[in-house]
Amino acid sequence: MNLKGMTVRELLQLPILKDASLISGEEGLDRVVRYIDIMEVPDIKGWLREGELILTTGYSMRNDPGLVLELMEELRRADAAALAIKPERFMGGIPAEMVELSNRYRIPVIQIPPGIPYIDITHTVMEQILNTQAALLRRSEEVNKTLTGLVLHNKGIQVVADSVAELVQAPIWVIHKHGRVIVSSPADAGDPPAGRTKSWDVSVDKQFAGRLIIGKDQLDELELVCIEHARLVFSLELMRRKIAYDTEQRLQGNFFEELLMGLPLSRQDAENKGRQLGLQKDWCWEVCIVEGEPHLFEEHASLPAALGELTESESAARKVKSHLLRQGDRLVLLLASPAVSEPSTKQPVAGRTAGWADVLAPLLDSHSQIRTGFGGKAPLWEVYRSYVKAKKAMTIGCRLDKERRTFSYDEIEMFDLLLESSAYVGFDAFTEKKIGKLSKYDRDNGTDLVPTFHAYLAAGGSLIEAANKLYIHRNSVKYRLDRIKDIADIDMEDTSKRLMYYLCTSFYLLKNLE
Repeated sequence: MNLKGMTVRELLQLPILKDASLISGEEGLDRVVRYIDIMEVPDIKGWLREGELILTTGYSMRNDPGLVLELMEELRRADAAALAIKPERFMGGIPAEMVELSNRYRIPVIQIPPGIPYIDITHTVMEQILNTQAALLRRSEEVNKTLTGLVLHNKGIQVVADSVAELVQAPIWVIHKHGRVIVSSPADAGDPPAGRTKSWDVSVDKQFAGRLIIGKDQLDELELVCIEHARLVFSLELMRRKIAYDTEQRLQGNFFEELLMGLPLSRQDAENKGRQLGLQKDWCWEVCIVEGEPHLFEEHASLPAALGELTESESAARKVKSHLLRQGDRLVLLLASPAVSEPSTKQPVAGRTAGWADVLAPLLDSHSQIRTGFGGKAPLWEVYRSYVKAKKAMTIGCRLDKERRTFSYDEIEMFDLLLESSAYVGFDAFTEKKIGKLSKYDRDNGTDLVPTFHAYLAAGGSLIEAANKLYIHRNSVKYRLDRIKDIADIDMEDTSKRLMYYLCTSFYLLKNLE
């Protein structure tokens, strides 16, 4: 039995229609007949259905040949199956216009002998249609039972995908809403091809979660039924994954909140709790803090979602589990790396993994309203130290260079030590002694000579680089440097003192600029 339904070709092979003749529309013989109805009224617009077989004597068209053309147009619009007509009594034959449109639209026109009652035709055809639909329903129930059983017995999404691929006799893919392949069958199918595929949305909690893609462009009715069941089953699988993921994220979040609060937690306790949450004790961790305008961190904002997706995919590639925490108007990323970690490089080489800062840089640099601090690597039980260093990297870095947006603790560690040691070695007095006249001039006159001096020293004595950093002309930098020489009696050519002045201007900016 053809489960896609009875075709017009099969219809003509029924004993009741053995004397019927195909007049025209031979190219449409494979149209599927889903309904049958009788038409003896002139107005049929709006009630024809797809796959409908119309029986008529042509009574309503007997006095108006134009209605023949209207009928064929309506059959085309509705994508009807065929027209079966008894023309002898009222039409005297099949009009040439009907034959022409029938061939053009590929809609078969069948001439029925006048002695065959309509009831015999409708009864026989409906019996065939109902038998086909009953068989399709039984097969649908079998498919539903099979696929649902796989879910209930927790066979896994790969087994479900393999079963669906076998049912539709084609490779399949389930694609995450962000574009990555969740599962495919065969498992090594790679990415779906560009053409000759059909796709359907998969939803979780009434939200778009992904797409089911089938590797062929024509499916019969049973295969379409399989697809509908498959969509439901994949929705259930993705729902289960989401629940498991959300639960894990909540438990991990609570655990990391404890660690970041600096609560007393022994190495053993941290490792035990981490292991229960799937975190390996030999992973190393790096904290990244992202701050910015409040609207960037709202629930449905693009930045947190993009960071979460990038962090998740990169962690999967590293075979680790990272975590993203929301803390008001900031995001805290706890980024894991395998036990053996290579130094960060701009371009990864063979056998080496790029650092997290390099991985996240393109996304972070695309948002001009945020600033970011990386705290350096630490074991799980000391992740609080990386968190503190990330905050310092951002705070100190922004004071020294207001134009930059991303800082690592390694870059500002010397200045952090400088600030901490200043309480014990009297660095305030030393700074006042060396650049006190300059800082007083700035305070009295509202100038920026100390920041200019610092930018010049940080640029290694390059007027152009200092001007670019300060967004002023190089001649303005030169003018300010001349003023600095006059006011503070500073010898710019004495390279042995440049480090001293660099540390003094840095310390002043850290202590006095907000």
